[in-house]
Amino acid sequence: MASGSGSKSLINSDLPAYTVRVSDRAKSVRLSLSVEAGLEVVIPVDYDRQKVPELVQTKRDWIIRNQLKLDQREAFFQSQAPHELPDSINLRSLGEEWQIEYRNSPTKSRAIAIQENKSELKLVVNGNIADVEACKFFLKQWLMQKAEKHLFSWLRKVSVRAKLPYRTTAVRSQKTLWGSCSGNRNISLNYKLLFLETNVVEYVLIHELCHTVHMNHSDKFWKLVSKFEPNYKTLDKSLSQAWQIIPAWLDF
Repeated sequence: MASGSGSKSLINSDLPAYTVRVSDRAKSVRLSLSVEAGLEVVIPVDYDRQKVPELVQTKRDWIIRNQLKLDQREAFFQSQAPHELPDSINLRSLGEEWQIEYRNSPTKSRAIAIQENKSELKLVVNGNIADVEACKFFLKQWLMQKAEKHLFSWLRKVSVRAKLPYRTTAVRSQKTLWGSCSGNRNISLNYKLLFLETNVVEYVLIHELCHTVHMNHSDKFWKLVSKFEPNYKTLDKSLSQAWQIIPAWLDF
């Protein structure tokens, strides 16, 4: 379990402030950058903290480049009217585009009822539709259930075909990961995969299943991935831009 200590330092005007976190699981120094946490430097327990400022300086180009990507992503989300409720949900991986109809009805609680009309691919949202956050919450719950139903069975099929078994799977709402695989071969999948194209989702499933054999991104890992998906480099690159098709109201 990671233990944290946080000292913030400013290297120069070009670099953002950063937080240093000591982790007893870290084997080497790692930098991460996110909208929520900013720039974080994760160091092993025995790492000399006095080396951190110099390390951050050497990573200056990487930090600036990725900070620009984050800023562009944030600006993109803001331009997509994240405060508004969606009028449709396009689940590309399933080939389904659901239209949404909102019906206002008196209620004493914040509960929102969602009814599916599968023949018309229509969702009817009933309740206090002026409560935008409640509507978003229950729409997300509907998406999570869809993900559990479809991604679980999809992963099983790919696992059997590739002969790469795993232990358990779970659907999560990760901010920065499309999927993950633990050392115990437990796989987590991001429900937002539903919004991506079928071939990209298939690649993510293969990627995580290959981690049941190699818990790293070594040459052996990529060789195994290429065995099942020769076009993995193109698909992996497309994932870095995939956030542009995720509805802004989900991430705001």
